[in-house]
Amino acid sequence: MSPSSRRGSPPPDDARNQRRRPEPAPVDDEVAPIDEIDEADDEDVGGEFVPANGRPPFSRLGPGSGISYAVLSFIGSSLLQVGTVDPTSASDAIAREMVEQRGRVSGGILLTLFSLFFLTVFVSWLHHWLRDVAPRSDRWLATLSLVGGVLMVAMTSVVVVIAIGSTVLDDYGPDPVIARTLLTLQWQALAVVFVPTAAFVGATGVLAYTSRVLPRWLAYSGMVIGVGLLIPPLAFLPFLFSSLWIGMLGIVLLQRARFG
Repeated sequence: MSPSSRRGSPPPDDARNQRRRPEPAPVDDEVAPIDEIDEADDEDVGGEFVPANGRPPFSRLGPGSGISYAVLSFIGSSLLQVGTVDPTSASDAIAREMVEQRGRVSGGILLTLFSLFFLTVFVSWLHHWLRDVAPRSDRWLATLSLVGGVLMVAMTSVVVVIAIGSTVLDDYGPDPVIARTLLTLQWQALAVVFVPTAAFVGATGVLAYTSRVLPRWLAYSGMVIGVGLLIPPLAFLPFLFSSLWIGMLGIVLLQRARFG
């Protein structure tokens, strides 16, 4: 027998490595790693901060802005009207009404400006919501709604600027035709608002119909108002109903944000 056979064969490498490898330190099961500690009240889901109640923060701000716009717009537009005169009235009568109604028109200007701020918030929030609920093939309608809403804010701002110009002078003196010019511009600028409003309300109504995420009556009425705004002889009446429609849309979406 050789000397090597008397010493015995060397142990396998795996056996030697197991003898040399130190035993792992015991882990306390009651202490979780730091990177696994999560807040009990809040969580981050998909990159979006969601509080414990399951609703994102400011989830009611968007729908509430639509309701605020409807209320302030209705009151502000009623105060912007200069008496009973129109562009066909005599220049002297228009100038006299503008001077006498300066205080009331100024109040309407302030309320309308606030309403435009809330409309801007609502249009932005609504675009985000519509893109989330719309089918991929219909998302261009959400973009059309956004563009229409932005242009609606811009053109209404032009109407407000002209209304501000009508409150600057406290006496038109021998030039009452200036008052008539301002009133005519204000009326015509308001007519231009009808087109972007039709895009905003109509596109939202069509998308509500195709996606079936809103009540059917809201979808149908939105499409009817959108078409009516594109018919010049009838456009003013649908424009009045458009503010009411936006307010009703805000109420429906606010209920979804509250109970959904």
